[in-house]
Amino acid sequence: MINRPEQEDLIGGKVQLEQYKGSSMEFIDYKLEKVLDDILMCQYADINEDGTEVKRGSIWVPINTVHFAWRVAKVILAGPKCQTVKEGNFIIFPNDKGIQVNNLNGLKNIVFLNESRIFGVCSPNNA
Repeated sequence: MINRPEQEDLIGGKVQLEQYKGSSMEFIDYKLEKVLDDILMCQYADINEDGTEVKRGSIWVPINTVHFAWRVAKVILAGPKCQTVKEGNFIIFPNDKGIQVNNLNGLKNIVFLNESRIFGVCSPNNA
């Protein structure tokens, strides 16, 4: 590990994922094909197209009012160490978990999280 006196390393050299929250991951010449370990790449299923509102029952609520709410997302990619969840499942998890990405090669409202961060698998009532 490189020791930089001007910057104290409080996380053991790991990437500070919080800095990437809400960013865009546009890989112009590449496409993300798989995720590693127990990582899930999911697309929020309870959000409007422009990412400003979350659906609760039959009403749309401004996203800035649901910081501590439960979220629903559809699994797009699942890492090889995921034991419970597979691609196509819908999952529930607290809103404060995962790293949100606004745009990933044309997919909007993406979240990356570990399988251990989710609280369950669910399905839409109309399924």
